[in-house]
This record gives sequence, structure tokens and C-alpha cells, in this order.
Amino acid sequence: MLDNRSKQESVSDPNRRNIIVSCFLGITAAITARLWYLQIIKGTDFSVASARNRVREITRPAPRGLIYDRYSRILLSNRLFFDLIVIPQYLQNRPKTLSIVSDLFHIPLAQIERKLLESQANPKFVPVRIKRNLSLHEVATLESNKFFLPGVDVDSAPRRDYLGNESAHLFGYLGEVTSKELDILNSQVTNYQYRVGSIIGKTGIERKYERYLRGGEGREALLVDALGRLQADSSLDISLNLSRPAQRGNDVYLTIDSDLQNVATEAFRNKNGAVCAIDPNNGEILVYLSNPNYKLAMYQDGLTMEDWQNLRSNPFKPLLDKLTGGAYPPGSTFKIIVAIAALEEGIVTPDRKFNCPGYFVLGNGRWKCWKHTGHGPVNMSSALSLSCDVYFYNVGNLVGIDRIAKWGRLFGLGERTGLDLNMELPGISPSTEWKLRTKGLPWLSGDTINASIGQGFNLCTPIQILNAFAAVGNGGTLYKPHFLKKIIDSQGKVIFEEKQTEIRQIKMNPTNLAVIKKGLHDVVEASDGTAKKARVPGFTVSGKTGTAQTSALKFTKGINPEDVAFKALDHAWFAAYSPSENPEIAVVVFSEYEGGGGGANAAPIAQQIIEGYWRKKFPEKFAKPTKTAINSTKEKEVPDNKKNEMNKIEDEININQEQNESEPEKINIPEELRQ
Repeated sequence: MLDNRSKQESVSDPNRRNIIVSCFLGITAAITARLWYLQIIKGTDFSVASARNRVREITRPAPRGLIYDRYSRILLSNRLFFDLIVIPQYLQNRPKTLSIVSDLFHIPLAQIERKLLESQANPKFVPVRIKRNLSLHEVATLESNKFFLPGVDVDSAPRRDYLGNESAHLFGYLGEVTSKELDILNSQVTNYQYRVGSIIGKTGIERKYERYLRGGEGREALLVDALGRLQADSSLDISLNLSRPAQRGNDVYLTIDSDLQNVATEAFRNKNGAVCAIDPNNGEILVYLSNPNYKLAMYQDGLTMEDWQNLRSNPFKPLLDKLTGGAYPPGSTFKIIVAIAALEEGIVTPDRKFNCPGYFVLGNGRWKCWKHTGHGPVNMSSALSLSCDVYFYNVGNLVGIDRIAKWGRLFGLGERTGLDLNMELPGISPSTEWKLRTKGLPWLSGDTINASIGQGFNLCTPIQILNAFAAVGNGGTLYKPHFLKKIIDSQGKVIFEEKQTEIRQIKMNPTNLAVIKKGLHDVVEASDGTAKKARVPGFTVSGKTGTAQTSALKFTKGINPEDVAFKALDHAWFAAYSPSENPEIAVVVFSEYEGGGGGANAAPIAQQIIEGYWRKKFPEKFAKPTKTAINSTKEKEVPDNKKNEMNKIEDEININQEQNESEPEKINIPEELRQ
């Protein structure tokens, strides 16, 4: 009986065995299914991912698109530059190697160490850029000593090829993206990723058309080991599809005429201020210049602290684009606004005359005309051609500041043109409401007198004055100034084309407009006009001179303007269009702290630009070269024994040139409004 009981207890429970077997088979099936899924279904994906763990991607900069003028001539191109790099992975005998590099390339050793320290977070195979834009001599020096400098090499990269005379304010400079810019740019685009170290346009055309010019970065895949070290054989399976070439940016075609730009650059050399020319029939900008200029190559080579301090401390503000970012009293160029307001509001007739004894009296105030002996009785046309201040004192007092401001705003004064190239100021077109709002003071009659000749609270940018004159010349259409003609991709396809934009149509009585245009014509073409130096033989020119006061300092006989601080000197203005009927070009010249009238100092510069335009279009009508061409010939072709004789003749001509517009009476300008 005991034996039977022992036998029954030794037999295993069938249910327990079945459970164990089922669990084992289930686990085996699950593992098998998972392995099948990972190796069969997802095998290819994980194989690529595994390979990617051995890969490091290096980005290659893309060549930026080229910039052309309106005639498809290159304004800004690219070329390969060479940089000195150090690859930490291959660097041997570090102290000695870096010391040799420091001596050969005149780089402070501390600077090299700092750059290497800043790059410690990167993989050791990533090159560290020590010096940019090596000369060919420096490249040859490195190549001849390369055997003794393991880990030191030369890398090439496409960059802008600056020739030295580029308008920095027009093209703008390039620089590394900041963290703030990085967030903004990446939030605005979906098909491009900016990263730390990306080069972007900071100002000018480079910034305005950044998304077209930037191109597409290239990518290179490198094979590394588990410690991140570059392997000798870095070729990868092509199925990874990681490498790709850089794609050059799109080409931008501007409305700029490079020939006229060169004429303006030469004519305005050694002067400070701004010059601009546009087509008054569509707003296309032909010339764009702000002085003093600065070398764009400074930013490309790496701006030093000394360079930056020199730019910032320069009293003529080379970093400021004065065409849009400088607001100045417009002086007598503003008189066309007062004249139009008076005619259109029915305040005066074109033939009504006001006597100019050389001064104007209102209450206890006395304002002088620029011609102290007076002009006598003058009507509107003669007042414009003679730039009679007393006439406009009378007319401005009758019209009132609010109606003057109304017409000023119609012609774009007191508002931005929308050019959106660099910083643009709206200027000030003052009114009774404006003074009460900004100054907390009521408008005074004396304020109107000052404003009537473009002084007082009036502030305008050169581009605003130019646009206003263009609108007068074309019959009353105010266009938005613009630079762009078209953008073409690498396949030659036009992907964008700019169209003219009309800001507003200014409704004026044709008879009144004819009176204004006759006065502007006589400014240049009449025998007693203030801008005779703007005449172009064979072509009519209409314009207006101006002298903008910057302080209350009075010049008297015996005082040499050169002995006065430059910020006390007057600005010289001249705005014009040509031909007088159906104009094709409009020009503004603003010469800062010139110390003389616009007729003597600004009109001759505009004359060279307008003549350059017509000379290019009708060369057969000009027998003699331009003044700019003469100067160029003197420097390049005239023998040394003839130079002195030519210089003497030129000096005599300059001495005999008369001053056509005297300096006006000084009027106090509030300190906060002085430029």
C-alpha cells in the first residue's frame, strides 16, 4: 500500500506541464516574431541607421548668387578664397606646431589657442578656421612647410569678390548669423535651415534679397570610428544618399546703371552726403550712392576692433545710408511744395507779385532774403528761378502750415518711400497738430515763415526729395522707388520680376503744374537762374537748388568757413529732371556740410550724371568727353610734363566760376533737430 501511494505522488501534474510548455512556446514565438520584424521588415532601416552612427556630416558653403546691373553686367561676383585651418585630430607636438604657425602667418599665439579652445565641443576631425582669405604668398608658404606642420592645412571657400569701389550702402555686407537672427530666419522659412556660423546678408541688397542669393549648402559624409576620429577610408555606401553638392544662389538683376554709378562715384569723390538717380516714369533706381563709403572687404576679412572704432568715430558717419537714413532740412528744394499748395488751394495766382526788398517783416520778426539787396517785384515763376525767399515768406504765411503739410504729404514727405533697403526715416512734414503732439506747444506764425523755405522743423531724406521732383516731372504720379528688375535661377529661368508700384496719383490743375515746371526750367536754363552749372548742351534740364542751414551761426566778412567747425556749415542741395518735358531721368545731390549753395556745389555733380545719361544714349551729340573722362585721362594717359599745364588751366576755370546762390540768412533750428 505504501508503494502504490509513492508511485502516485511521483507522477507530474499534466496541467502544470501543459502550462509550462505553452509559456515556453509563446515566448519563443514572440521572440521569433520580433526578430523577424526587426531583421526582415525593418532590417533595411536599421542597417542605414547603424551606418549613420559611423558617419559625420560636414556642410559646405554655397556660392551666393551673382548681382548684375540693368544691362546684365556683373556688379558683384564670387571667387575662391583660401583659409588657414587646423584639424585637431592630426595635430602633433601642439606647442611647437602652433608656434611655427604663429610666426609664419603673423597671428598671435593666444588668438590661435582661443579659437581651438572655442571649438573643443566639436568632433576633433572638424577643421578650425584660424585665418581667412590667405594671400597666394601665404598659401605657398604653407605648402612649402606642410611636411613640418601636421594637422595644418588650407581650405577653400567661395566668397564675394570685392574689387574695392563697391557702394557698401547699396550692396551691404555679409556676416555670421546671430542667435536672435537665427530664430527669426528659421521661423520664416521651411525649405532652408540656418545654423550657427551661417553667413547672411546684414544690410543692403545682400539682406533684402537674402532668400534668393543664399543658395543651398552642400553636404559631405565622412566615416569615423567609435571615438569620433576620421577614418582614412571615408567612402560610404551610396545608398545612404548623404553627400550632395552645394547649389549656387539665384542671380539678381538690378535697375542700377553701372556706367552712371561710376560717373556719380567719380563726381562725388571726396564729398559727403548722397546722390541718387531714378527713372521718373516707373521708380527704377539708376544710381545709388552714400558717402563716405567703406570697404566691404573689411567685413569679409574679419572686422578688427580698430576698424570698428574708426567707422564709429568718423564724424561723417560712413555706416549711415544717408539716402534713406539721413533726414535733413530740405532748404529751398521745399519751395515747390509751397508753390503747388498756394496754386492748388487758390491762395495766389501765378502772376501775383510780391516785392522783395531783401527782407520780410512779420510782427516783431524780421527774416532776410538770401539776396540782401532784394529781387524787387517777383511772381511765382521768377521766384522759383531766382529762389527768392521773401516771395515764399509771403506765400507761406498766406497758405498756412496745415495746407503746406497736406501737399507735402501728397508728394511723399513725412512718410517712408517703402524702399526697404537699409534703415529709412519718415522725416517730418510739420503741422499744427504735429507740434502740439510732439512738443506740447502751439504753432507760431514764425514757424510757418521758417517752414516756407524748407527750414525750421522740416526734415526730409534725399530719396523723398528725389521722388517728389520725379512726380512733378512726370505730371503727378508718385512711384515707389525700387532696385529689382528680375531674379533668375541657375537654369536661366526667371523666377521673379519686379513691377512698378504706384503710391498715389496727385491730382493737380495742369495750368498750375505748367507754372511750376516753367519755374524749375528757368532755374537751370534762364540767364539769371541759380543752377546754370547744371546745363547739358542739347538737352533741357529743370531743377531746384537749396541751401540747408545746420545752425544759427552767422558768417560775416572776414570769417573763413574753413576755420568754422564743419557741423556749422550749410548743406547743399540740388534736385532735377531731364528733359524738362517728358523727363527720363531725375537726380538728387545732397552735399553734406558743404558750406556753400546748391547751385555752386551740388548742381555741377548732377550735371555730370545727367550728361552721362544722355551721352550714353546719344553719343553722336557729344564731341567732347565728360569731365570724369577727362580726369581719368589725365591720370592714366597724359604725360607728366603736360599735367601741370592742364592743372593750371583747370584752376583758372574753377576760380572764374561765379557763385550763383548766396548763403541765406541763418535761422535758429532746435538742437534736437540738427543733423
